[in-house]
Parts: sequence; structure tokens; C-alpha cells
Amino acid sequence: MMAATVTWIYADHLDKTPQRCYAVNNRSHFAFSDVRKLITQAALNKDFVSFCPKPDKPILNSFIDALLRMVA
Repeated sequence: MMAATVTWIYADHLDKTPQRCYAVNNRSHFAFSDVRKLITQAALNKDFVSFCPKPDKPILNSFIDALLRMVA
């Protein structure tokens, strides 16, 4: 559930609609797999470390930590 939520939050912040991977007649909206493909391409980019740097030390009160505690 958390991965799906993060994916749709990412999609909501996109400037333009992602291109459809598998076009379907009479449908103009994009699918979950289209957004997932964009996230995969961003993660495989060599500049990903500058976008999402690895922290030197763990942050104790992070948003992700709070989400993981709620899920557990």
C-alpha cells in the first residue's frame, strides 16, 4: 500500500502526463505501470544520487520512519 501511495504521489507532482507504455483505444489517461516505469528510469539514472543522496547518518524522526512504524 505504501509503495502504491508513493507512486501516485510522484505521479501527482509530474509536470505533464506520462506517455502510455501500452496504448489502449478510447483511453487517454495513464496507468500505474506508466508511472512505475518513470520511477524506474529515474532510479537508474546516473544522477540519482544527487537527487536522492545517501544520508551520512540515519535520521531518527523522518517521515519514512513514521510510515514504517504505522505499517508495522
